[in-house]
Amino acid sequence: MRASRQDAGVLVITVLAALAFGLDMAILVGVGLSILLFVPRAARLKFAELTVDPDGVVRERLPEEPPASAFLLYDLEGELFFGAAPELDRCFAEIDRRVEAAKLSHVVLRVKRVRNPDVVCLERLEHFLRVAPTSGVTVLLAGVRPDLLEAFERLRFSAWLPADRIFPQAADEDSATLAAIRVVYDQIGDDPASRLYYQI
Repeated sequence: MRASRQDAGVLVITVLAALAFGLDMAILVGVGLSILLFVPRAARLKFAELTVDPDGVVRERLPEEPPASAFLLYDLEGELFFGAAPELDRCFAEIDRRVEAAKLSHVVLRVKRVRNPDVVCLERLEHFLRVAPTSGVTVLLAGVRPDLLEAFERLRFSAWLPADRIFPQAADEDSATLAAIRVVYDQIGDDPASRLYYQI
């Protein structure tokens, strides 16, 4: 009862349902309420902008730091199931807004912590990846997990998405993102001026 107000609420309503309608109905009510409360929590995506600081450290960008001027680097984390689709749309809209405002041509999207992609979110991702090049924007996916790679193969992403824009998760889980960042620096003709490190 003290651990969580939501769980306490489910417990109280389940007990009242048991007294009013019987145990079978109370179990259904409790399970139904738990699902209704779980879906919004599971649908939350963590979407954070990262930066490469002057020392070559890749970390989360602080609010007081200036916005990116060379390329955008974002970290996406969470369950990519249908309930997260509106949140995913907001993430992509924010990337589009930032790219247009700063006139950037490259985005690195770190997806090593996205899990369980379903067809709804894969459709949103496909749309984002297909539309970006029409605006002159190159999107690189870093840290792509095996389940997401398998989904790409089943949906034939390879027919239109160049393989050099996908950086699968490797044995060194951080190497994929660093490799993608180095490719962007090469493409924009810039030099990170130091070796890259992680602080996230």
